[in-house]
Amino acid sequence: MDVRTREQNSSRPQDGAQAMDYAFEGRDKALTIHVSGRMTHSDYKGFRDILARINTDRPKITVFDLEKVEFVDSSALGMLLIVRDAAQQTETELVLKGASGQVAKLISISKLHKYFTLQ
Repeated sequence: MDVRTREQNSSRPQDGAQAMDYAFEGRDKALTIHVSGRMTHSDYKGFRDILARINTDRPKITVFDLEKVEFVDSSALGMLLIVRDAAQQTETELVLKGASGQVAKLISISKLHKYFTLQ
């Protein structure tokens, strides 16, 4: 049975600064998180939401679709690593997909390929 769900969220801070938007898409034992906008230190609430979803759904694989992400700062990279550590506790494979431009460059410089599957 093919079960697919999609849920839109935002981690917009109260100061009105631009933040990441994200949507969950669940299908069978996979969870895709479509992310857009900017991923920064102010998105910690969004990352907590993502962690909660992974812990609740316990997917076999979680894909961060970064195709529409314009910018990532070092704090967001740290939060991705926290998500990765939590995913390992639930035996979830974590994939970073579709990064380009500044995002791909930062992923390369920080050597995240050692910690994530990249697509």
